[in-house]
Amino acid sequence: MTPAKPSAPRSTSSDVSIPVPLSDAADALFRSAIEACRQHERVARVSDRGCSEDELRELAEVCEIGHRHLAARTDAWEKAAGEGQGKNDAGFWHAANTLWHASREYARRHHSCDALNTKTRNRSTDAFGALTMEYELEASALLALSHAVSGYRKLRSDVE
Repeated sequence: MTPAKPSAPRSTSSDVSIPVPLSDAADALFRSAIEACRQHERVARVSDRGCSEDELRELAEVCEIGHRHLAARTDAWEKAAGEGQGKNDAGFWHAANTLWHASREYARRHHSCDALNTKTRNRSTDAFGALTMEYELEASALLALSHAVSGYRKLRSDVE
């Protein structure tokens, strides 16, 4: 019997972060944005058809996981872009940066809605008006994110 060939040592996890290629960071941001948009569409569809409060709360939790993932991928893109700017063609850079800007704006609007909703305890007419405007701005940011996803998809149709 021949002795088994020794395998190469496996890399161990360390505190040193390995730079992520720009296209990988952009593709991950793209996938995350797709999922965030998809979860919002899902909540809207289920809510329109009618559902229990429990189901709606659980769907909102899934949506919130998508928001956290999108925020993490947005930060990862920002870091990768700082290290890899100018190393890709202009079309890719423009589409990925547009996606990044839309993701940041959506996160900002979403956070703003949550903060105002939490802060608004007295539920006056003015408070409801401000909250309505914040929700409309968040919806607009979500639409912009969806358009940025479409633009990136045209450029990188092989990714998903």
